[in-house]
Amino acid sequence: MKLIVAGYNIDRSLIDAIDSETATPEVLSAAYARISRSIKQVDELRSEALSEISKARSSNKNIIFEMGHSSVAEHAVFNLDLIGVSRLLTDTVQRTRLASFTEKSQRYVTFSKDYVVPAELAKRPKIKKQYKQLMDALFAEYETSFNALNELYQTELPGLKPREREAMAKEDARYILPLATKTQMGITINARSLENLLRRLAKSKLAEAHELHTELYTQVSAITPSLIRYIEDDGFSGGIDLNKVNYTGFLQQELPWLEELDLQAKLRIISSPQNIDDSILAAIIYQQGELNWNDTKDTVARLPRLVKQQLWKQVFSQLKAWHKVPRAFETIEFGFEISMSECCWAQFKRHRLTTMLRKGGYSTVTKLPSAIARINRTKVWEDLADTANDFALSLPPAFKHIAPYCRLNASILTVYTKMNLREIYHFVRLRSDEHAQWEIKEISKLMADRVRSAAPKAGEFLCGKSEYCKPV
Repeated sequence: MKLIVAGYNIDRSLIDAIDSETATPEVLSAAYARISRSIKQVDELRSEALSEISKARSSNKNIIFEMGHSSVAEHAVFNLDLIGVSRLLTDTVQRTRLASFTEKSQRYVTFSKDYVVPAELAKRPKIKKQYKQLMDALFAEYETSFNALNELYQTELPGLKPREREAMAKEDARYILPLATKTQMGITINARSLENLLRRLAKSKLAEAHELHTELYTQVSAITPSLIRYIEDDGFSGGIDLNKVNYTGFLQQELPWLEELDLQAKLRIISSPQNIDDSILAAIIYQQGELNWNDTKDTVARLPRLVKQQLWKQVFSQLKAWHKVPRAFETIEFGFEISMSECCWAQFKRHRLTTMLRKGGYSTVTKLPSAIARINRTKVWEDLADTANDFALSLPPAFKHIAPYCRLNASILTVYTKMNLREIYHFVRLRSDEHAQWEIKEISKLMADRVRSAAPKAGEFLCGKSEYCKPV
C-alpha cells in the first residue's frame, strides 16, 4: 500500500505567497481524470499536470464538458467566506447538497441592527424609507425583548451561568428578526456543486443573488477557468404555470395556516411502507444470503416472532449514540408534511440529504415563543408582525419578489419532506438532544413517536444523544 497526501486546504494568504500559476486545484482534477485511462501512478500524473498547466486545463474542459465526466470537477474544492448576506439568500445558497456550511448563529450571537436593504429599492425612496423604518422597529424590539428575557431567566433560573442565560434569551428574541438580517458563513464546496449554485443564483429574481453570482464567478473562474462553464439561467426551471392552462384550482386566496399551528398537526405522516420491521430485516439478510430480494422478504415474513426478536437484538447489539444504523435502513422512506417557523426552517434545511419541498403561498401567521407572553411583549410582537405583513403584501407587482425579506423568523411555513429511516435516526439523534433548540426538538420528538408507532422494532432506539440508552 502507498498513501500520499496530495493536497489539503490551507489559508488563501499562504497560497498567494507561492505566487505560482500552478497553485490551482485544476491540477488535481486533471491528474485524477487520467487515472481511469493511464497505466501511470497517480503521483506521476500529478507531476505531469503540474508541469503542463495549459494542457491540464484543456484536458479538464474536454473531459468535463465534452465527454460529460462532470465528477472530475468535484476534485477541486473551495473554501469561501460569505459575509454580509441576508438570511433570505442563505435559503438559495444552502440548498446545495454536496457542500458544507457553517453560519453565524442567531442562537449564540447577539445581533446588532444590520440588515440588507434590497438594491431594487434604490429608485423608490418612499418604499425604501418604509422598509427601513420597519427593519429598525424589528431590531429595536429584538434588543428590548432580549434584555427582558435575560432578566426573566435571571429571576426564574438563578443557577444558570450568564452565558447560558443569555443564550436562552437570544434563542427566543431572534424570532422577531426579519429574513433581511445580515449573516455570514463559511462554505466548503467543490467546483461541480459550485456550478450548480451559480445557475441557481442566476435564476433568482433577487438583485442580491445576482450580485453574489457575479462575485463568485469572477473570483473562482480566475483560479480554475477550466472547471466551470454552465453558470447562466438557461430557461429551464421544471416549474408549472397554471395560468397558461387557465386553471388555478390548486391555488388558494387564503391558505388554511391556522390549523397547522396545532401541535398534533405540526407533523403528519403522508406516506410510509407496510411491514417496515420485516423489510429491514430482509434487507440486512439479503446482503448475507443467496436468495433474491422477493424470496428473502417472503422467508423473513414466515419466521417465528421469537426468531425475529432475536434477530433485532443482534442488529442493535453494541450500538452507540454516535453510530449510524445499517444502510439497510435506507430502504424504508417516510413522507412527512411539517409546519414550522422560519427560525426552525433555518436548522431543518441543513439536513440536505432529505427531499424538501416548501409549500407555496405567503403565510401571515406567526409562532411566538411562550416566553414572550411572560415578558408582556405579545401585543407588540403581533403588531409588528401585522405591520411587516401589510408592508410586504402592499408592495407593487414589480417588487413582490422582495417581500420575503420582511418575513420574521416567527413566520410559519409548511414543507413536505421525504426521509429514509437511516437519515431519520441521524436527525432525531441530533434534534431530540437536550441541547437542541426547543421548536425543532418538538418536531423531532413527534417524528420519532410516529415512526416508532409504524416500526416498533426498527425505531426502538430513536432518541436524542442525551437520552440514548445502550441496547440490552
